[in-house]
Amino acid sequence: MKASQHPEAAFLATMTASATHEVRNVLAIIKESAGLIEDMIHVFAKKGTLDNEKVYRAVDRIDTQVKRGADLLTNLNRLSHTLDSDLATVELNTEVQQVAFLSQRFARKRGHRIVANCTEATANTLVHPLHLQMALFAAMECCMEELPDGAAITLSVAVREGSPVLEIRGDSEDGATVPGPSDGEGWAGIRKWTESLGVTLERSQTGFGIRMLFPPATGG
Repeated sequence: MKASQHPEAAFLATMTASATHEVRNVLAIIKESAGLIEDMIHVFAKKGTLDNEKVYRAVDRIDTQVKRGADLLTNLNRLSHTLDSDLATVELNTEVQQVAFLSQRFARKRGHRIVANCTEATANTLVHPLHLQMALFAAMECCMEELPDGAAITLSVAVREGSPVLEIRGDSEDGATVPGPSDGEGWAGIRKWTESLGVTLERSQTGFGIRMLFPPATGG
């Protein structure tokens, strides 16, 4: 995102605009599918025959979009609640899944794929919830800006010696080695928010990778 005198507001505006655009797409697909069902009912009224397979496909498409719309609104609602407290215990798996979900539209524009691999173990950390989302999205932006089109972005959560760790790896579509993040604006943006969170930021030693080491929820 571009520099702003109110970066928190700019971030929330960016994410809200993207999510509401996706919701409009959901509603458009539902309307289209409902129209198809209506057309088939008219055909049935005239000919007495109904293509059940087409009806089921249209209904399934509506069900899929309703779930997608509900997921968008749930994640947007959770994002709005990051304003509730300046310091809170959050579960890193949940936070990573949320930023991955809300970043999908940005990634699709570049042909990128985002995958979130979360640990079964609980990964709690004590941080500023909104600034955590901003740090995670800054990392996603850095990946999307520096990786070639068609790349895969994988986010993996682990717990090491009681502390949550996030690994973000970028892999090119053709398997070629991608150099690590440069010392440009993208890296500076990640560093700004991780430093405010007390999170240690590192580059992976090989290929394109970002590592974040979070403080445990106990602060110990």
